[in-house]
Amino acid sequence: MLTTGGMTGRLNRLDRLERAGHVQRAPDPHDRRALLVSLTTTGRRLVDEAVATANAVLRDVLASVQARAGR
Repeated sequence: MLTTGGMTGRLNRLDRLERAGHVQRAPDPHDRRALLVSLTTTGRRLVDEAVATANAVLRDVLASVQARAGR
């Protein structure tokens, strides 16, 4: 959900994510200028938790809107 500039900015997000063990980088076999970034098992778990939390919040918001619309 970020541009490439957004990933390398803000105190280098990728460096911080890699140090935390959430992503790993590997050379791109087709482009020597690029790196491939993938989630680690820990990173995947964190994303899954974040998505579940966001979905719960959205469900609550929608339920509130529907309740008010039904009044």
